[in-house]
Amino acid sequence: MRYAYQQICLDPLKPVRQYGHSCQVDPVSEVHDHLCGRILAFEDENMLFVNVSVDLLGIDYVVTQKLEERLNSKHDKPVHLVISATHTHYGGDTRIEEYRQQCLEQIYEGISSLQFKEGQLSATYKSVEFEGVGTSRITGHKALVLLNLIQIYDGDEEVVDIINHNCHPTVLSAEQTHFFSSEYVGYALSRLHDLDGLDYTFLQGAAGDVSTRFTRKGQQYKDVEELGEKLVEKVCWLKQQPAERKPLTLAYQQKMIEPTYDLTPIDVSLLPDNLSERELYTISLGKGARTELIAHPERWQRSLLISQLDLGLVRIIFAPNEFFSYYLSVLDTSKAFLVCYSNGYSPYVAPLDQLIYTYETFTDILSRDTKQEIVDTLKSFN
Repeated sequence: MRYAYQQICLDPLKPVRQYGHSCQVDPVSEVHDHLCGRILAFEDENMLFVNVSVDLLGIDYVVTQKLEERLNSKHDKPVHLVISATHTHYGGDTRIEEYRQQCLEQIYEGISSLQFKEGQLSATYKSVEFEGVGTSRITGHKALVLLNLIQIYDGDEEVVDIINHNCHPTVLSAEQTHFFSSEYVGYALSRLHDLDGLDYTFLQGAAGDVSTRFTRKGQQYKDVEELGEKLVEKVCWLKQQPAERKPLTLAYQQKMIEPTYDLTPIDVSLLPDNLSERELYTISLGKGARTELIAHPERWQRSLLISQLDLGLVRIIFAPNEFFSYYLSVLDTSKAFLVCYSNGYSPYVAPLDQLIYTYETFTDILSRDTKQEIVDTLKSFN
């Protein structure tokens, strides 16, 4: 099997607004810490698989489609491309055509210039519950927060690590942050590389109900560093835990779901009494966002692509939505993990048959049938 890794820089070449909060309306030019694209590719006799993890909020699936078509025209075997976002709220706005085109071209050039190595690849997979960076952001709700690690070896040499964690990178203040930043994810990956010289990539998990709200001490960059160090410490600990190493193999499959919608009003008269003022305020914003969504069906998601890369010892499942961590519970997490903000970027998906009063629930208009189809697909991949 052949493999390749390369990191590219996606800092906007011209001032552009940030993408993540409604108050981010003015163009920004200052780069505090680089926005990166981390390209990891595997190739065997049957296919080429490429994952690009970008320090952006999300990127439209049309970009992935265009790139995949260009790559397939240059290769004599199928190319499967998945672009994943780390979901920083302080990257450039990829809805702006000029910046989106910049990202597309830089990613394409990065993939085209990959230097592949022939290797005898094997890997370990480790998983642990970890709430050091983020916990449930919702009163009375328990979230499942996991840190997963794939360590890839060429012979006996460790060459690249894949980190999967499900917490929103939302330490900084939207009102006070007038620079681009990859947040604690980028900080942690840079620190890890400095410690051992290895290449790292990061795949954001099902973080719809998980944030740094109750773990951060403040919203300055020093608080980003503090949480980043906690992630670094736990990754380093996990790297030292024993695990069976197995040969790496490649298999890929995907399923396209055509979603349906449920526009039934949410009964706010049943709001719990123990919600905080912040939660009540964000719910009011959620009600407005739901009204806006219902009024603009042209914005609704028309298709949902869920794909899976099977590496033999672990399956990586990619989906565009902001899933609540509930969706991890339908997987055997000893054999699989979920990566969101991949194959596009789509709204929150609250749990099946569980009403949680939070902003995110109000922006979820998928029908129960569609959510059941998502669950069934995840189980079939598992």
